[in-house]
Amino acid sequence: MLNEKQKQKLKKNWGVLADTLECLAEVRVYDPLSSWESYILAMNPEDEDEIFCIIKGCNVEACQWRLTEMQAMHNSGGDHVKVDKEYKPRKASEIYKILTRNLYAT
Repeated sequence: MLNEKQKQKLKKNWGVLADTLECLAEVRVYDPLSSWESYILAMNPEDEDEIFCIIKGCNVEACQWRLTEMQAMHNSGGDHVKVDKEYKPRKASEIYKILTRNLYAT
């Protein structure tokens, strides 16, 4: 799901940078059949399966999660989540504000 370059950037964000959303969200993962999406901010250098991300589903949440769990997700059509190849990294705090504002504006 993630290439080595992305993993290295994500590992540098682990800890305070990710916890305070003061880093770039390097990767966007989405479900093509719904509005669910996740922005991966950081990866634990000691456990590459542990990630910190912003998830938008029914609500918006910044949390730690397992990469293997994200990879195993699938929608009603049987499709797995996809990495957005067109996504350009953006500041995590800005993404969180935009997602929250858009979610509660509808």
